[in-house]
Amino acid sequence: MDSHEERQFIEKAQCGDREALGALWDALTPKLFGYLVNVLKDKTLAEDILQTTWLKAIDGLPRFQQRGVPFSSWLFAIAHNECRQHWRTGSHEVPLDPEIHDIPDHASTKPHDKILIDQVLAKLPEDDRELLRLRYIADLPLSDIASILKLNFVTVRVRVHRALARARMHAVAQPNHA
Repeated sequence: MDSHEERQFIEKAQCGDREALGALWDALTPKLFGYLVNVLKDKTLAEDILQTTWLKAIDGLPRFQQRGVPFSSWLFAIAHNECRQHWRTGSHEVPLDPEIHDIPDHASTKPHDKILIDQVLAKLPEDDRELLRLRYIADLPLSDIASILKLNFVTVRVRVHRALARARMHAVAQPNHA
C-alpha cells in the first residue's frame, strides 16, 4: 500500500468506513505482528500487544492527522510504546516459545541462518536490535523509523549503518556450523 492509498483509507476510516479500516488492518498487520514477535519472543504476548496497539489506534483514529507521518509509522510507534510499557511493568524473563522458530522466515530458508541471526541480535545493544527490527523486519523506511523513535533522519541512517556493522562483526565471530 503506497502513501496515497494509505491516506485515502485513513480518511474513509475516520468517517466510519469499516472496509477501509479492514484494508488498513490487512495491509499493516503482518509486518507489525512480525515485528512484535521478534521483539517479544512470545507469540501470545505479541498477539495481545498487537490487539492493544490496534485498539489504541482505532480509539485515536478520529484525532489522527497526516502531519508528514504516515499512519503505519504512527501505528508502529504505538506498538513500540506498548512493548516498552510491557517491559517496564512486566517480567523481564522471556519464555522460550518453540513456535517462534517454526514461523517461516522470508529472508532465509535455512534454520541455521535463523538461529545465527537470533544469536547475533542477542549480542547487540537493545537500541541496535530495535533499529534493525524496524528497518529489516518491519521493513520501514528510515524516515518512518525517525518518526517512531523521535530522532533525526540522519541520526537514524548513521545508527542503522553502525548497528549493521556491529552485527556483521558478531556474525563473522560466530563459529561456522554449515
